[in-house]
Amino acid sequence: MASRNDGAPGGGLGAAVTLSMPVLQPTPVEGCEICGEQAAQRSAAHQRGDHSAVSDANVRLRNHKYHRAIW
Repeated sequence: MASRNDGAPGGGLGAAVTLSMPVLQPTPVEGCEICGEQAAQRSAAHQRGDHSAVSDANVRLRNHKYHRAIW
């Protein structure tokens, strides 16, 4: 005998989950060559709808610590 389980605790299907991009994005350091390149890549990825590449660029910007000035 089949039982109906509409998302009750312990199993079954629950409500759909919607994921979205974080609102806050790291800000590139003005004048830094590497930050500028990452920001440009992030912008291009955003324009083509590649959310994975946007996220990757954000991670690289957050982790970038050694800023090089453009001369």
